[in-house]
Amino acid sequence: MQRTRRQILDLLKLRGSATLEELSREIGLSSVTIRAHLSVLERDDLITSEEVRGRVGRPHFLYTLTEFAQDQFPVSYHLVAHRFLEAFESVATVEQRDLVVQLVAERWAAENAGRLQGKGLEERVAEVARIRSEEGAMAAWEKAEGGYRLRQHHCPASRISGGHPEVCRAELEYIRRLLGVPVEREESAPDGQNKCSYWINSFIVNLD
Repeated sequence: MQRTRRQILDLLKLRGSATLEELSREIGLSSVTIRAHLSVLERDDLITSEEVRGRVGRPHFLYTLTEFAQDQFPVSYHLVAHRFLEAFESVATVEQRDLVVQLVAERWAAENAGRLQGKGLEERVAEVARIRSEEGAMAAWEKAEGGYRLRQHHCPASRISGGHPEVCRAELEYIRRLLGVPVEREESAPDGQNKCSYWINSFIVNLD
């Protein structure tokens, strides 16, 4: 990111909010220059502004970060998730792990169940590909003899799935629940492949 815009985001993160004049003073550039950078950041949905009126004087704008802007700062979710999973796996029985996989898949699928209602299998496969792409999996599907193949060209959970097979199992069960038919994993990123792929047999009746 351009240096001045990075400075603006950092200052807003530290302060919570700031006016044009405050940003200009902190960064050491003219208000005109800062305003131009603020326009770009607002266009990119990284900041938002609110007009504030005082008792006296002209109204001014107060700038804050959007929720989308939080992605511009370092995160370590995978480290926290890895530690939680390690602790869970050290105390949980096989049955308890299986139960958690099922619960995660069930609740995950429930979030998107409405998008699959009333659709035939091929429509559901297409919709699941869209859902998984929205979740960061870069998914695509194709029709093949006897069924459908769902390919995922990116694993959003790759930072933790390699050491925790329950993550992949939950994803498989999630996709199965969305489609309502048995799903078989053909390729898996943690197994050294550059993608995951799933096979959906079109001759198997709906499980619901």
